[in-house]
Amino acid sequence: MTLSAKNCPICDQMNQCMMASGQDVLTCWCVLSDYSAVELIKRYQLAYPQASINAQQCVCQSCLAQMARMSLPALPVVQIFKSSTS
Repeated sequence: MTLSAKNCPICDQMNQCMMASGQDVLTCWCVLSDYSAVELIKRYQLAYPQASINAQQCVCQSCLAQMARMSLPALPVVQIFKSSTS
């Protein structure tokens, strides 16, 4: 796997990181996303200590979305029964 700041350490795809491209981090997709990238990556590292994610590498949008899906609590299954009246 390529250890590059421009590649995701999980899937090795381009991570589209603005900071790795020399741009302002405030314009990066991770700052503008609905997820807290830092918090999700911390949770991922706790769950998968063998994963080698360092401070110089950002994950890609797809992997961050997968982390968010994995960390969301399962929604309860609710069945609604409509009573029929005769």
